[in-house]
Amino acid sequence: MGATQIAQGGVEKACATWTSVLDAMEDGIYSGRARQRVVEMRQLLSPYRKRGIPAVGVLDAGAAAYLPK
Repeated sequence: MGATQIAQGGVEKACATWTSVLDAMEDGIYSGRARQRVVEMRQLLSPYRKRGIPAVGVLDAGAAAYLPK
């Protein structure tokens, strides 16, 4: 859903969706598929990182923290 939202220009909506998902995953979901989705999410966020959108920075930091687990 977040991928669709960001493709339609809804960066803030996508960040809200992905934040909810990431919060749920941090409660114990660390499968290979879950990690791949986080990697894909970070790739989709990459064009927006330098634009100073606070939600992007917060989400990207949370995703980066999730991946090494």
